[in-house]
Amino acid sequence: MDTFLFTSESVNEGHPDKICDQVSDAILDGCFEQDPESKVACETCTKTNMVMVFGELTTMAKVDYEKIERDTCRGIGFVSVDVGLDADNCKVLVNIEQQSPDIAQGVHGHLTKKQEEIGGGDRGHMFGYATDETPELMYLTHVLATKLGAKLTLVRKNGTCPWLRPDGKTQVTVEYHNEGGAMVPLRVHSHLHTT
Repeated sequence: MDTFLFTSESVNEGHPDKICDQVSDAILDGCFEQDPESKVACETCTKTNMVMVFGELTTMAKVDYEKIERDTCRGIGFVSVDVGLDADNCKVLVNIEQQSPDIAQGVHGHLTKKQEEIGGGDRGHMFGYATDETPELMYLTHVLATKLGAKLTLVRKNGTCPWLRPDGKTQVTVEYHNEGGAMVPLRVHSHLHTT
């Protein structure tokens, strides 16, 4: 029987990519709470005990970007340099400006375009497909890696495993075989968690 291995990984909420996504999302939410017509292009980056937020916004909202960054990082569990970031004492750089008039004109025409005329700013391209391997319609390896990471976050936050850190990555490999064109999982070949 021919078999093959398929691997997926998932990162925990404290992984730098996830921190950045959560901070940018929280800023977007903060703008939308006050001004549902906000146009937000916000990026975040992080490095050892520092977070930088930058971008272009068109909004009437009055948002405390630094507070949002600190609250988000604290909620993830970054409360001391020992875990990689101290939300209350880390360096925070904020460089938020008004949206470029050229981008505003091309995307929403400074709010003069009809709904069907509104363009897209940055566009991402994704590909993939649903699968019946799991009730979530996602690849089994992805579901297992994500659930393993979520469980590790839970036991870190509830104190069961206080030695875990917010940053972590899980990886799960499943062995499959081809049964008449259907890829059937045989077993979990290996799994890994790093923190």
